[in-house]
Amino acid sequence: MNVLFRLQAFFSPLGHYASFFFAYLFETIFMLIFATVVFVAMIYIFRKYMARLQLRIGPNRVGKFGTLQLIADSLKLIGKESILPKLRDDMAYKIAPIIVFIGLISAFAIVPYGDFYWIGSLTITHSQVTLILLFAVIAIMPIGEVLAGLASHNKYAILGALRGVAKDVSFEVPMMITAVALVMMASARVPDPLSISGIVSAEFIPYGIPQILGLGVFFIAMIARSSYTPFDMAESDSELVSGHTTEYSGMRFGIFYIGLFGSIFLGSMIVSLLYLGGYNGPGSSDAGFIYLLIKSFILVLIAFTVWLSMPRIRIDRFINMGWKYLLPVAFVNLIIAGFLTLGWSL
Repeated sequence: MNVLFRLQAFFSPLGHYASFFFAYLFETIFMLIFATVVFVAMIYIFRKYMARLQLRIGPNRVGKFGTLQLIADSLKLIGKESILPKLRDDMAYKIAPIIVFIGLISAFAIVPYGDFYWIGSLTITHSQVTLILLFAVIAIMPIGEVLAGLASHNKYAILGALRGVAKDVSFEVPMMITAVALVMMASARVPDPLSISGIVSAEFIPYGIPQILGLGVFFIAMIARSSYTPFDMAESDSELVSGHTTEYSGMRFGIFYIGLFGSIFLGSMIVSLLYLGGYNGPGSSDAGFIYLLIKSFILVLIAFTVWLSMPRIRIDRFINMGWKYLLPVAFVNLIIAGFLTLGWSL
């Protein structure tokens, strides 16, 4: 039983088609509420964690422990005037943040969440190719970032967009190769190795143990595609002002800002599912969702620590890391996965 069928059973007096319509509608609303809460919590945790590392207090005035500070900041951001550059490409400029947000939310709809007590499975998308779907929808987000840079008609924004393209090409290739290694290993144990749920069910031990190289490459690649320090080449506030978001203000800038923290949590969930067993654990038939959240937030704290403790990498070394180091390691990891798969199949 999953949440969709429980909602359908609740609305069943309305008829077959109407009950499924409202079930899908409310399931989508619950997913949007969950994503919104995650975005707000991520920013709050980041501010408090950064303050703790820097021997400060952080948000502490609005609400208990400053928990309402983000709501105040959001209202302030919504009320700010959105200044539009004169030479912009109007349509591309306005839809760029929307594209980023759609890609992020679509990814949250594809990720499997596991079970949560009597509610059952919280997974929204049930497909045998969810891994391909996930990589497809997160590939939408860089399109919005490139559009933002090009449509702004600002030299700093254009340079940020070009750096973003170089980043995506150099780091997503090793990431995809490590994903192929996972599919190869899962194919020996489950009939649907292209499904994230299938990969998780095939993890009799977390794949991060036999695939330690793949875990390292994938995690570094997810940090790079999220574009935060030390890999914030697309923003580079010290030399590019704010990269592709230089000409954005108001809520349009807020969407890009939310997308950054949403990408961090999404990347942590993906790494947890593919390499750390995801929602597997003792009593996972009831608390699988809780296991996934715990693993994801541990990775989030690791990501925040990297963000707050490391300097930005120089652009040439940044690109070389992807092509000269991560790519060969990804191929070595693929060979290791092949031998492991062969050994399990014999």
